Amino acid sequence: MLPAWFPSLACCPEDRGALDDSLRCVACGHAYALRDGVVDLMPERPADDEHARWIRDELAWWNPRYERPPGRPFSPRAGLRGRSRERNLFRRVRGRIGARPLVIEMGAGDSLTMAGLMPDARYVATDVSPAALRTGRALLGQDAVSVLCDAVGWPFRESVADMVLILGVLHHLSDWRAALERACRTVRPGGFLLLHEAVTKPRILGRVRRTGIDDHWTSPHEGDVPRDELLAFLRRRGKVERWHGEESPLRFALVRYVVQRYELYDRLERSPAMAIALNGADQAFGRTLGRLFPSLGFNEITVVWRR
Repeated sequence: MLPAWFPSLACCPEDRGALDDSLRCVACGHAYALRDGVVDLMPERPADDEHARWIRDELAWWNPRYERPPGRPFSPRAGLRGRSRERNLFRRVRGRIGARPLVIEMGAGDSLTMAGLMPDARYVATDVSPAALRTGRALLGQDAVSVLCDAVGWPFRESVADMVLILGVLHHLSDWRAALERACRTVRPGGFLLLHEAVTKPRILGRVRRTGIDDHWTSPHEGDVPRDELLAFLRRRGKVERWHGEESPLRFALVRYVVQRYELYDRLERSPAMAIALNGADQAFGRTLGRLFPSLGFNEITVVWRR
């Protein structure tokens, strides 16, 4: 059973017509289904369509990674992601979006961030992976909605969300600009978009090696999202209230060769002291050597944007 507020947010992915309470498009008559707690708003595309092939390639990589029990929701006080997202994103907008804001997340995966950092919001999780959405359902309240959809043709109406969340998604998409345009338009005037994204930078020793150390971790279509272009794109559509760099090569090395090797992930997710030390070393490295040598700079950016 879907909450009463949901049908007025979404639209038909084929013609962007409004949906009625039964998820039928009032313009074209196409009816959309609710299966296993997930609303299916994927558009119909020919099998040989280039964008459809892109999605199939990504799903072949992502789906097996989510066919597992759900993980622990991120903590706002510790961990690789939870503490930094709380400090650099969520706490910047708390108290400015109402007591029970409407939040739509693009590329939500299994919703570990929202489940841990803002569990009381009216929440819509969207993803192209049905496995990810099914896994995330175990962490979400009964009034949360999970939607299977394509980020590039994001099926939501304009000016409906208090906050849109995009965490590490744009560089996986066939057209990150089109997806980000949709996301910005979905935010209501005065609302916020919170973004955490991997950005393009020179590869360390790029002149002598063509492949990266983490290439085996990446999905099939890892794309380029230039930091300056991303910020300029957002500034043309609203106000960038704050942006912050993180993920220096030092942090990557510590995670790869210390945290991973000695199986310290669980301890890191529970320990504020470890998180503070890791993030402190990351910032010190990125703001010193990273300023002198671009390849040693930050590989990720967090952005608070207001419409």
